[in-house]
Amino acid sequence: MRVMGNCVRVSAGIVALLWITGVAAHADMLDSIKKTYSEINTVEARFSQKITMSALKRQREGAGEFFYKRGKGFLWRYTAPKARVFLYDGAVLWQAEEEKPTVIRQKVNKVKMEGSFFDLVDDVTRIDGLFALKESTKQDNMDVLLLIPKKEGTVQSARIWVDSQFVIRKMEIVEITGNVNLMEFSSVKINKPLSDALFVFKLGDKEIEEQ
Repeated sequence: MRVMGNCVRVSAGIVALLWITGVAAHADMLDSIKKTYSEINTVEARFSQKITMSALKRQREGAGEFFYKRGKGFLWRYTAPKARVFLYDGAVLWQAEEEKPTVIRQKVNKVKMEGSFFDLVDDVTRIDGLFALKESTKQDNMDVLLLIPKKEGTVQSARIWVDSQFVIRKMEIVEITGNVNLMEFSSVKINKPLSDALFVFKLGDKEIEEQ
């Protein structure tokens, strides 16, 4: 019995050590991502998107260009399946489609927006304050992190694929509705000059619809 008791204690010790090591590795990974993004001022990339609509049992696809500039905002400029724009200018989220005469203008309350897709785009350096890391695995030479939002919102979970330079190359958002939004980035350019004009919405002859 004493031998078995010792074995149990040793096994428990090994499990505890592995758990502590795993937690430390996870923390190191998040710290590395935060450090990388603290030094990123601009990002330009191509993106492809697949949205699985849970209720409708169908998938929607899109593609286009993504731009980010620290202190200015971010821009999703879709080229497929049709031309449309999602622009955040630091205070307001603009949504427009080429053929529609109106543009949606929505003031952003960052506190209220926590727990949404917005969290993984606006400021990655806050990732550990907004998400808890549930698990980390490897896939195609990338680290895959499963994240759970710390604040209740529209997101149930998020998964990010991080390359060897700690840059996010793919993200998957699972909403509480069951919808899944998968974004994959390619032709990524970091800290290249981007004009401030990219992040100023050009209204043209469209009318504003406030939300």
